[in-house]
Amino acid sequence: MSGIPLRLIEQWLGEAGHLVEPPIAIGAPVAQSVREACVDSRVARAGCLFVALPGARTDGHEFVDQACRGGAVAALVSQVKLAAVRPRLYGSVRLFPVDDPLAALQSLSFRWRRRHQSLHRVGVTGSNGKTTVKELIGSILARSAPTVISRGNLNSDIGLPMELLRIRPDHRYGVFEMGMNRIGEIGLLAQLTEPDTAVITNIGTAHIGMVGSQDAIAQEKRAVFSAFTGRQTAVIPDADQYADYLADGVAGSVVRYGMHSARVQSVDDLGLDGFELHADEGPIRLSIPGRPMISNALAAITVARSLDVRFQDIRDGLESVRASFGRSEVIRSRVTIIQDCYNANPESMRAALDVLAATTSGGRRVAVLGSMKELGAESGRRHAEIASYASSLGIDRVILYGDEFADAVDASVVRVFPDDQWESVVDELGFVREGDTILLKGSRAVELERLTPLLTEAR
Repeated sequence: MSGIPLRLIEQWLGEAGHLVEPPIAIGAPVAQSVREACVDSRVARAGCLFVALPGARTDGHEFVDQACRGGAVAALVSQVKLAAVRPRLYGSVRLFPVDDPLAALQSLSFRWRRRHQSLHRVGVTGSNGKTTVKELIGSILARSAPTVISRGNLNSDIGLPMELLRIRPDHRYGVFEMGMNRIGEIGLLAQLTEPDTAVITNIGTAHIGMVGSQDAIAQEKRAVFSAFTGRQTAVIPDADQYADYLADGVAGSVVRYGMHSARVQSVDDLGLDGFELHADEGPIRLSIPGRPMISNALAAITVARSLDVRFQDIRDGLESVRASFGRSEVIRSRVTIIQDCYNANPESMRAALDVLAATTSGGRRVAVLGSMKELGAESGRRHAEIASYASSLGIDRVILYGDEFADAVDASVVRVFPDDQWESVVDELGFVREGDTILLKGSRAVELERLTPLLTEAR
């Protein structure tokens, strides 16, 4: 079977009560199955199921025609908007008029995933490192057997269902990331996925503005175990302050990951070149720097060992992973840039600063720190703490950018620039010379990677 049959989509939507009226065939007979789902008409391709979702600024129903031109063969559309969608369509497409396109997508993904009972599902969540841990586990398992791995950071109540629809009968493993944008989301994703193995990387303060406290974050993350029935395995960080809380009441086995569970005897720090782990069976070289990477690797190894994966697959899987965009990415040119600007919270900010402070390249060390978003009432205190921590490390120059830093830090003590002074940040970096090492660390919205081409150009 090359995809999800349209007849099953019709059957399942009808049984779940989402199909408001029979599917509508536009044009000539269409393909009889879909290969994947998408919500962005710009990336629709042949065999796609387009899901028309309303957004903050646009409505997917306005782009069904564009998705069809890109190759979509079917679409989930709101029945109340059907009259506005149909006149603009041409070509061949099957429309499924539903009560709620997102709920319909989630229902389809649940039914499709349940159809593949032999798939061992690994769910990964946590405040920091979940994307990296997901990639590490996926890289290991893919060497052992056919594996589907959720792409990028498609980890929400929209993204995860799309990834579940990529499961195929030959897949033995599925590795899925679970994120949190609102209270209750992790529980929903756990119900959709029903993980056989669920990993919590750590409990930090990312998204604390959404839920109010670190205790509440721990409670939300623990919901990844909510679909357990007694046969599943929870993998939690042994060194985390919330380890006992996370383990309490789990309906299944609990493995606390660390050096012991991974059977790693020691670790050599190789600076910006990464680490070397000395496992019982031999060394494993990791190319991504930063001490959090050790914890990420230990989590992945622990999961692999719990599934009796060969050491050769563990080693080869870990050693093949490279830093993805903005995640502890080391860029070497006239200067060395640690581009770690995909996201930021207090814990990951401190870890990145520690990497910079430990650098011994001979040049000067410069930290450019962008604001941390979604910290809510904690924002002022957390930004002030990071500014103080950065100043305490002996780094040659610290530059802070963003309104959150500007509101929390005394500009007479450290160089700080609000949102509307980007050009001043650029000018401030004019002193950088060949051989220096520059850390770029901030939330995604700050887009500190804009500085990279300016810093790597010859001056």
